[in-house]
Amino acid sequence: MNISIIAYPAKNGDCFLISFHDKKEQKHILVDCGYAATIKKNLKDDLIKISLNGGLLDKLILTHIDADHIQGAIRLLKENNSERFIEIKEIWHNAFRHLFEKNQIDINEKESRILRQIILRGYPKKPNILKDEQEISAKQGTTVGALILQGKYSWNSDFNGNAISTDYGREIVISENSNLFLLSPDREKLNKLKKLWSGELERYGINYNNGSLGLYDDAFEMLMSWEKAMNKKRPTKISATEDTLEELLNQPFEEDTTATNGSSIAFILKIEEKKLLFLADAHPDLIVKSLKDFQKNGIIMFDFIKVSHHGSFNNISKDLLETIDAHNYLISTNGASHNHPDKKTIAHIINRPVGFHRKIYFNYKTDNSKFFDRGDWKKTHNYSIHYLDQAPFTLSL
Repeated sequence: MNISIIAYPAKNGDCFLISFHDKKEQKHILVDCGYAATIKKNLKDDLIKISLNGGLLDKLILTHIDADHIQGAIRLLKENNSERFIEIKEIWHNAFRHLFEKNQIDINEKESRILRQIILRGYPKKPNILKDEQEISAKQGTTVGALILQGKYSWNSDFNGNAISTDYGREIVISENSNLFLLSPDREKLNKLKKLWSGELERYGINYNNGSLGLYDDAFEMLMSWEKAMNKKRPTKISATEDTLEELLNQPFEEDTTATNGSSIAFILKIEEKKLLFLADAHPDLIVKSLKDFQKNGIIMFDFIKVSHHGSFNNISKDLLETIDAHNYLISTNGASHNHPDKKTIAHIINRPVGFHRKIYFNYKTDNSKFFDRGDWKKTHNYSIHYLDQAPFTLSL
């Protein structure tokens, strides 16, 4: 069984294409889409090749509403709707319509105008991302949800049209030899996203949660993408002596509380005997809880782990580190946002006692990745540093 994972150069975002052979056919799962440039420069050509060889995308999984994960999906779906260069069998994406009651009522002119203003503001601008590489503004009908409807794709049908949530299902069969085991989100995490939405609407003078689904889908997607800009965390203090493992390991954990990250779709992909863990930007508390449903006791050994939130230290915990380990770790970021990956994250990954060799993969060379490329540390802690920064950007298992 050969499994390939392409970690596209998606700047500070995520875009992964997982491919594997199942009996007589090739299976392909796309996780997130980075920015518009990710589609234009790399992904679209690969999807066209898949289609020309008789293949399709079995799943397009958009993990959560954050610009660095879904902006590229606008370009992908817009062009695919007009050209149909790849068949997409199923899309996972949680929109307003999946989180709230579907009762439709009329909204007055003032409320409609406010929602349209939210939509026209578009996504937040991202630092170090060129204007033509990101969808900075959008009009109604050009959001991910609207484009999914326009293209008549199967949307969340694995969960009977409900939200992608552990409350609606755990294990999704892909084929006889492969399946997905959902770890996040759950109802509690999605309720926090709903609460954030309702609070923001109140600020705009709208105090109910039902209305025209299309308009609300679009406004929800745009407004939630601004969460981190609305709730900027205090900068983490960097110790002047943070150049030893001991200093890094002594820093306390402080868990991520952002509602959008908490709503991340995280899952285990099981292909025959191999297990791959994709954590999106998920919160570690729910991941640990869900992993106990996957395996009751002991450390769960994976063949591959995509580290949560570009290696942010706020998205790992002591409990999570005591629950999982892997031969191969992947951190996806160019380091332009929040100085990810955090050195503390890498330090905690490599410091644990191990009877095997760990490989740490990065899809960009950053100061923090190079910091750990030290012969003495690699020998003592039995790990190696690898880069997927050149085409074809592929890790094979």
